[in-house]
Amino acid sequence: SSPRKRIAIVGGGFCGITQIIMLKEENLEPYCFEKTDKPFGTWNYREESTVGVPSLMPSTIINHSKEYGAYSNFPPDKELPNYMKHKQILNYFMSYANKNDALKHIQYNSEVLEVKRATDYEETGRWNVSVKNTISGKVTSDIYDGVVISVGHINIPNWPSYEGQNLFKGKIIHTHSLKGVAEYANKNVVAVGMGCSALDAAVETSNVANQVYLSTRSGAHVLTRAGPHGLPVDYVLFRRYITICLDVLPTNLCSWLLECFLLDLKFNSRLYAVAPKFHILSKDPVFNDHLASKLISGSIIQKREISKFTETGVIFEGETSITEADAVIIGTGYTWKLPFLEKDIRTDLENQINLYKCIWPPNLKHSTLAFAGFFLPFGPGFPIGELQCRFIAQVLAGNVKLPSKKEMLEDITKRNEDNEHRYGPSDKQNIHVDYVQYKDELAEQIGAKPNLWKILFTDPQLWLKLVFGPCVPYQFRLQGPHPWAGAREAIMTCDERVIYPLNGKEIERLESPLVLYVKKFLYFLLPMA
Repeated sequence: SSPRKRIAIVGGGFCGITQIIMLKEENLEPYCFEKTDKPFGTWNYREESTVGVPSLMPSTIINHSKEYGAYSNFPPDKELPNYMKHKQILNYFMSYANKNDALKHIQYNSEVLEVKRATDYEETGRWNVSVKNTISGKVTSDIYDGVVISVGHINIPNWPSYEGQNLFKGKIIHTHSLKGVAEYANKNVVAVGMGCSALDAAVETSNVANQVYLSTRSGAHVLTRAGPHGLPVDYVLFRRYITICLDVLPTNLCSWLLECFLLDLKFNSRLYAVAPKFHILSKDPVFNDHLASKLISGSIIQKREISKFTETGVIFEGETSITEADAVIIGTGYTWKLPFLEKDIRTDLENQINLYKCIWPPNLKHSTLAFAGFFLPFGPGFPIGELQCRFIAQVLAGNVKLPSKKEMLEDITKRNEDNEHRYGPSDKQNIHVDYVQYKDELAEQIGAKPNLWKILFTDPQLWLKLVFGPCVPYQFRLQGPHPWAGAREAIMTCDERVIYPLNGKEIERLESPLVLYVKKFLYFLLPMA
């Protein structure tokens, strides 16, 4: 028999370790290089913050619920809370990695310096990978049949520049470096940005600070983790019948309905100083459970963009007076750098990410270089990352063939045009994806998309759950490569795992949010009859 293909994986975060497992399923030999001394990147907390290494705060809670962040063949324990702390999500990931004996394939303290085409690339598609041991300094090179880049695109802090910034005598830090808030006790703090990290920083700091100002250029739509009827908001929102409505109805109408019946009931952003100038479906919403109470109590005061810095504070746009500040926390997101890639590939990606299905560079002769985790989802990200890794493994194993270069470029152009129309032009417009639709796209490539027509006639009860119930990851293990015998049961019992940590009880059935909405509508009409 021919020798096993050797696949290099750059980065040992969620996608990197998931890729190890999916490659092993196809009898491929993974070699994962992780720059730090710990697995699972962002979710393995570090006291120190290092540029190029993902970072989080000690209080970080995941933004999607456990059923929507699950591996497709490994449901989380029912006792776990629906929104896990970072330690809990790390333990869950470690359990899956240990179950699949994945960690032995990781080389820690190994920084990839270069990924370049091997001398025989034209014939074989192989790659030469150079790696530096960050402890000994030793550099080694080896040849691999394929390479998967899984370093992500949120590890280099993005720093805006402001007039007079060098004059400011207070402290300026990025949320990437924020580990605690005790030092801001009784101080005036400006938090810049309206993403999840900026809001977390503002809310956490407001618990000890004298005053926090939240500076934003464009506002945002804010979701809370607890959605309609007390259920996790993603558990209600990401269902196939809702996705069908979003695809069929005009985007502006869908946005208006979501804002009126989901967002505005809890957080009407138009009441506050900087209302978003866009619909919820034209820019991804952010999560924060406490912002509304902080704003309404005055603990946080919303302000417009910083116009300039002074020695003692800042002047906000539209104002002339100085707002005194002791510290400014920058939460304006991240960018990405891929210095280890060959210049022609790197230049394409650093100007704008143009990848087929957000994975494959279309201009390479061989389909042996892939990217995992280069996407911005409207919805939970972990199940998407897993499906990407499954797709990559199938292609590298030779089980699935990619379309022609022409077809891939057409697909990229269509995604680009659709996203530009919806989100506006940006350097990341090509990697915006919708949770259900994009998962279906990926699953279709490997034959793992559930056959709804067949299931309608063979298992109507399951069909109802697939269409009207939550679109949980187990749906994509019903068929395709490596189907899981427990997938149907996991789908049918997911309500139990959602409810159990709330009241400690088993339940037989949870009414669909759609049914609850219809009941409320009928109760409203009944007195009029």
